[in-house]
Amino acid sequence: MHQPTLRVIKILELIANSKEQLTLSLIAKKLNIPAGTLSPILQTLQKQKYIKCNLSNKSYSLDFKILELSCNMKYKNSIFELIKKHMKNIRDLTNLTCQMGILKENNVLYLEKLDANDQIQLKSFIGTSYPAYATSLGKALLSNKTKNELTMLYPKNFEKITQNTLKNIDELYEQIKKIKKEKVALESGEMNPQIECMAINIEHNHKIIAAISISYPIFYSNKEFREKNKKILIEEKNKIEKEINLFFSDLESIY
Repeated sequence: MHQPTLRVIKILELIANSKEQLTLSLIAKKLNIPAGTLSPILQTLQKQKYIKCNLSNKSYSLDFKILELSCNMKYKNSIFELIKKHMKNIRDLTNLTCQMGILKENNVLYLEKLDANDQIQLKSFIGTSYPAYATSLGKALLSNKTKNELTMLYPKNFEKITQNTLKNIDELYEQIKKIKKEKVALESGEMNPQIECMAINIEHNHKIIAAISISYPIFYSNKEFREKNKKILIEEKNKIEKEINLFFSDLESIY
């Protein structure tokens, strides 16, 4: 464990939870930190607006940056709960496994999964991440990127996960142009040769903040099946974005 980082966390936790007026000397005593070591940490936290110092008694309290982080986290949790409600609708309407992810650098990070009601369960896990180019969630999350931006994300040719995995930026960009036209992203056997996935992005203030996918055995797939589920996904996308715009109009980003 990184001790300097842990020391900063303990200082913030002490200031947040204490009912006493905490001066430098009292914080040093409670946390067993030399005053000479503690002083520059407090000064830095104060300059960055994470804590403030009462000039009359030299005691420390939290400043607005901590409150700002808290509000952002509350917003994020509220938005994800809103999206999760619609994920349940999608799962129930399609009877297919539904997943949510966000883009982290050039990977998709899986944040939520609702299993289908049937007996076929997909072996994917919350908290895992995969190359965005190889998943429908990832392609949906990348669908606002220019070719130059994609090249910066993926300076090398793609790792081949299955025989169906995209090979390079050119193939990915062709799919992105198709996603912009059709509103859904498709991944067929590119992560798992037996699984197909279809995804939509969720946009707010012209930014993609998350994506939702449905996953199913590839032998389910045909034109009628895809069109039926594409319609469900797009309808739920429109509902989600309308609700986010209504309830979180002042939110610029959830990242």
